[in-house]
Amino acid sequence: MSNRLVICSSPIDDDYVGEEYNADYCNIVEHNWQELKQKIQKYPEVILKHNGKNKDDLFDLITFANLMGLPAPSAQNSFYTNKINNLYADEVLYLGCSHTEGSGHSSQETMYTHILSKMLNKVPVVDAHPGRGNWLAEEKLQTYNLKNATVIIQFTDIFRLRLNGYDILGHQYSKNQSAVFSDEVLASIFLEQVKRIVNLLRSNNAKFCFFHLSHNYPQGRETNSILTTYKEFVYIPDFNLDTADQGHHMGVLSHIHWAEEVYNKYTTLY
Repeated sequence: MSNRLVICSSPIDDDYVGEEYNADYCNIVEHNWQELKQKIQKYPEVILKHNGKNKDDLFDLITFANLMGLPAPSAQNSFYTNKINNLYADEVLYLGCSHTEGSGHSSQETMYTHILSKMLNKVPVVDAHPGRGNWLAEEKLQTYNLKNATVIIQFTDIFRLRLNGYDILGHQYSKNQSAVFSDEVLASIFLEQVKRIVNLLRSNNAKFCFFHLSHNYPQGRETNSILTTYKEFVYIPDFNLDTADQGHHMGVLSHIHWAEEVYNKYTTLY
């Protein structure tokens, strides 16, 4: 028996890991965690090793480490990290759905992100999530260093929900599928999201604007009356002017219009 135990996240080649560390070895998949708790008490040194490519196995190993009071392995290269993305003075961060990604366009030259960045004389950093909703935009913001950053946010359909930790794609779900999410509830949730995001950006002294593109806009008039109380909100009622060259989503005239409206608001504020 060695005085060192290495615990792997996967049974695949865990014996090779044991040889590598010159230690006794086991894995959390094939062993009861309570039994492992008793086992680790027999060893003065316990090492946790992620030996596979499955992120779920890594998270299970981290969970096991936290429960047992052991040093957890790193979760680098995972979405669930404390890594902060820095934004430079000559960059502008864009968050939004497929409209921000430029879906339907065959060239970035016709996308509002590219057009607006040229107008602002900045480099675009486009972090888009096609088909997904405003929950993800709020979450993504928290992975950036927003101090003095330039940020443009395109909010999307407010019935794109996050259910059980999963961002439901727009075409997979509608508010009619659940009696819980009435128009009033959806509008209330959205407005609270906007408030949190505005407060976050203002507290970081960020230069930002936001606008809303939605084909199905519950409580639209009432919601707009509240959104327009934010000086950073860009009101674009006539946002759908044409179709993109690939036959879907909005086209170059629409994107130019968005860029001009956001630019006018931005230069007025800053």
